[in-house]
Amino acid sequence: MGTNTIRAGAAVVAVLLVTGVGYALLHGSVGLGSPGGSGQVTSGGPQAPEFVGISDWENSPPLQISQLRGKVVLVDFWTYSCINCQRTFPYLRDWWHKYRDSGLVIVGVHSPEFDFEKSVPNIRQAITHYGVEWPVAVDSQMETWNAYQNQYWPAEYLIDKNGQVRDTHFGEGNYDQTERHIQLLLREAGHTVLASPGASIDPGLTQDANFQTQELYAGRQEFNGNQQAYTPGQPFDFHDAAPIVEGRHSDNLIYWQGLWTIHDQSQREYAQHARSSPPGQDYALIDYHARQVFMVAASSSTSQRVYLQLDGHDLASSEAGADVRFDGSGHSYVDIDRSDLFALVNRMDFTRHVLTVSPTGAGFELFTFTFSS
Repeated sequence: MGTNTIRAGAAVVAVLLVTGVGYALLHGSVGLGSPGGSGQVTSGGPQAPEFVGISDWENSPPLQISQLRGKVVLVDFWTYSCINCQRTFPYLRDWWHKYRDSGLVIVGVHSPEFDFEKSVPNIRQAITHYGVEWPVAVDSQMETWNAYQNQYWPAEYLIDKNGQVRDTHFGEGNYDQTERHIQLLLREAGHTVLASPGASIDPGLTQDANFQTQELYAGRQEFNGNQQAYTPGQPFDFHDAAPIVEGRHSDNLIYWQGLWTIHDQSQREYAQHARSSPPGQDYALIDYHARQVFMVAASSSTSQRVYLQLDGHDLASSEAGADVRFDGSGHSYVDIDRSDLFALVNRMDFTRHVLTVSPTGAGFELFTFTFSS
């Protein structure tokens, strides 16, 4: 999947960064709506494509748009390691609880970015881990994604009682507006909708998202900060010559130290640690600007322990992401016990820092660093 997609960064204009959107290239053209939606429910719209190429259904028997006439359907395109998608879950859960008995059907179409997101066991684990209660259509070959000409994670398509797409929204935000549109279409369909105060959950994004570090892909040459020539797919002993202090490395790059195998876009696009080593000997380093840092990672074998340092020191508990733990000596680490997104840093200030991720075993797989503000 990596050859055709990016979630955010160079290909996305600033307004989409603020709304929190993952973006995909070459999987579709214009699609059924414009980024962010129009702000209004249209009086009519194109017929919603059917769910096609679905290899598995979770939380539901197989569904078809044609069988849901009279209902209001919210089709949500997502992929489980996408932080932008994860931040929509509280709203989707709230709408599911409030409106499922009043005619709303939510279908989460899981269209993967990475190969490990095609695994049905991984998707099932994520559904449990993130509390996804509504029907999920597993679209691992991207056929429904292509039928909708979709380009974004997350993407919402609101379909009326006649199967017409009446509203779209791409990215995070505008939850109050989406809920009002759900209520309007439910009433049009003759369903009783109780008054609701609307969405009240803060999505946690600020204007600083325009200026934060872009998402960094470990397998892409353009994000490699080392000057050494290496062969993709072959272990290489990288050397990071600069000291681990802020300002000595460039932003928007990953610097490697130690023995790593970089798999390029033709090889699933990730970096794999290639030996056992003590904490701190081998690492991936980023000099970044953001409030929060996340890492998409996996392990090719057993659970892998990865140690973290911020500005050359162990993280304090007050700045540690939700997946960070501390050993008996106070060293900060993350156990890579699933193929997923891991929350590493969570600070209140929008400032520049240096983060090192230091694996101790062979088999640790790093896909991306992604950021939030």
